[in-house]
Amino acid sequence: MLIFFVGYVETGKKKWGQKLAKELNHDFVDTRIIMEEISGLEYGQILNDKNLYIQLEQEALEYVLKLENTVVATSELLPCRYDNMDRLNEAGKTIFLRAGLGCIMMRISKLKNDIPLLKDIYPDVVPDFISMELNNRNPFYKKAQYNKLSREIKMKGLLEFVNS
Repeated sequence: MLIFFVGYVETGKKKWGQKLAKELNHDFVDTRIIMEEISGLEYGQILNDKNLYIQLEQEALEYVLKLENTVVATSELLPCRYDNMDRLNEAGKTIFLRAGLGCIMMRISKLKNDIPLLKDIYPDVVPDFISMELNNRNPFYKKAQYNKLSREIKMKGLLEFVNS
């Protein structure tokens, strides 16, 4: 079984993906790490080249779709391109971890310089930028089969969904 966590940056995809994988005795992978391994570059470097990013993202998708018994944390943009979200839904269970703007802002405030997408944005426009990003991406994320606020997620609910 494949299980995919989708959502914006700092919503808990990796954290909950690792917890669920451990609970199910499945492997865990992060498509951002796969992109780094394929290219030999750091994720921030990959983001600097849009064409390379898209190519590596698709290669990572093709790789994970061949796996079994794996929980996958997707990169923020992977579900938002082409028919990728539909492909994730067809291949396994999909979980959208969502968070409000305030929650995301609180989480990234300590990491801003570590998030390549945000490091060159003036601090006073970051909330507007993230709000715009969420408006653009949420229609794709909302195609997931399970949709939950990250602060309300519980292992029991995840297990019930996965086993349904």
